[in-house]
Amino acid sequence: MTIKIFNNLGVGRRKIVYYTVISISCLLVLWQFYSVNHINVIYKTKNYQKLETSLSKPELLALKHMGDEKSFTNQRKTYVTAILSLEDTSTVSLMAIESQQQEFYKVIEKFSAEHKLLQTNTSFKRILFWNEANKNKNYGVGHGRNILKELGCPVWQCETSANRTDVHSYDAVLFHLRTWSKNDLPKSRLAHQRYVFWSMESAAWRIFNISVTPMNGFFNWTMTYRWDSDVVAPYGYIRPIGKARLHPREIQMKFYFSNNGGIKNYAKGKTKMAVWFVSNCRTVVSSRNELVNELQKYITIDVYGACGNLTCPKKQDESYESTEQCRDLAATHYKFYLSLENSLCRDYVTEKLFAMMHRTIIPVVFGLHGSQEKLAPLHSFINAAKFINTKALADYLILLDKNETLYNEYFWWKPYFQVHDRENDKKKSMCRLCAALHDETLPSKIYHNLTDWWDTQSACIFSPEIS
Repeated sequence: MTIKIFNNLGVGRRKIVYYTVISISCLLVLWQFYSVNHINVIYKTKNYQKLETSLSKPELLALKHMGDEKSFTNQRKTYVTAILSLEDTSTVSLMAIESQQQEFYKVIEKFSAEHKLLQTNTSFKRILFWNEANKNKNYGVGHGRNILKELGCPVWQCETSANRTDVHSYDAVLFHLRTWSKNDLPKSRLAHQRYVFWSMESAAWRIFNISVTPMNGFFNWTMTYRWDSDVVAPYGYIRPIGKARLHPREIQMKFYFSNNGGIKNYAKGKTKMAVWFVSNCRTVVSSRNELVNELQKYITIDVYGACGNLTCPKKQDESYESTEQCRDLAATHYKFYLSLENSLCRDYVTEKLFAMMHRTIIPVVFGLHGSQEKLAPLHSFINAAKFINTKALADYLILLDKNETLYNEYFWWKPYFQVHDRENDKKKSMCRLCAALHDETLPSKIYHNLTDWWDTQSACIFSPEIS
């Protein structure tokens, strides 16, 4: 009987020890969760108080009218998050953006150093520029057997030409979208030939009777600014020099901001607010004219070009872009540059952004697809579409204009990233086409429904309302 009692006591003690261990473990997990969140709350509260004490009442009102006003009001966002003017993005979605950015890099690199492609195939490939692009048939690179070698292409063994004689001898035939005509096509084609759909213009221009429907079943490859093209031809891209993340976490941004101080005052010597270079004064489908007109009610915007009263020379080439001297002038005297596209389509980000990212000026974009966010470092530009209205955007620009510390934080990324948008960078899309032609592992392909790929999947947004 005594032995049985002691045995029962032993079992009871084991149960007590077991449940005690479980309870302690749960408490430790809860404490860890509480500690992390408590530290975050303290950090956020302190930084919010720091912001609150360093800014005047009008400046606080400007912050509270930023794009993520609800998050700021309801959750008292941190100093870092408030200044970033971002929506409250989850870790999962942020990771998705970073993952997509890595995919962009892989796309660029896929055709950039594939010397092994030439080990089994050393013959020259031939590329024909069929129709005109920008009133000539140079397609940005010109003609010849050594053109791509002079450009520095890793795989350069491709000859470019505009000579239609013996069209069957070409491995690829490029057709420019704008001048493509069903009445001006090769009479026949061989199975090995790749017909390439080439366009650097926005998919939005289908509204001006540029339909791709007659092209269904005609093209094998696409070569455009879109990152899902068979041959990617972007206006530019931005890559890290070291291991910096394109979209750092809050605590990382705090580090970058704290280490940015004292390096350089990017606001020094700038006496003017905002500038816009524009020569297309017609009503465009991006509502950029309406945005600028509304913004001018609150801040001064100097307008250069045919649409304004100031002038600066254009490049005397087929691009008709602003000269480097004009862009330097903007970065020297102005704090903000309006990098506004003529249309709003997926991945359509042009030199209007990339050319100014080289310089010490903050670009202001209007993007509805997140394309700029995917391509540029966090807190390196301002997206007007993130604000609840134009007045809120103006208030924020005025805030940055008055506070050099906040203004300079937009240049934290300069030591860690490199912008690729020079003329040679753009021309190297032809390098990627040449490499693809040498890649005998690529399967055959044809776009039976180009209308879906170009028109539908470009997801263009037309004339959004501006308030």
